[in-house]
Amino acid sequence: MCEGTDLIKRGWKSGHQRYVCRACGRYCTDSQPKFSAQTKAMAIEMYMNSMGIRAIGRVLGASPAAVLKWIAKEHAVLQDKLADAAPLDTGAADVIEMDEIYTYIQKNGSER
Repeated sequence: MCEGTDLIKRGWKSGHQRYVCRACGRYCTDSQPKFSAQTKAMAIEMYMNSMGIRAIGRVLGASPAAVLKWIAKEHAVLQDKLADAAPLDTGAADVIEMDEIYTYIQKNGSER
């Protein structure tokens, strides 16, 4: 949402007043979110403790798609925080070692 304050009433949707923003043209309603911030934080905590996406959804009464969206949003927030944070200088060189991986796919013997 744009967080605009210049809103115009544009009818009703599912029993809630519908508004449109004059600045960006996006629609919103005055309904409260279905899940609280505490529920979303609990979902993130469950995920960090190796609980499955579908199991989290069953426990909290949310769809697996909603749980994935909450996790992706939290991941983006953490990535932004890490990008803004100054890198720690430990004095040691960073070393990354990689091995080569070879993959062979066998062709099917039938040719047309």
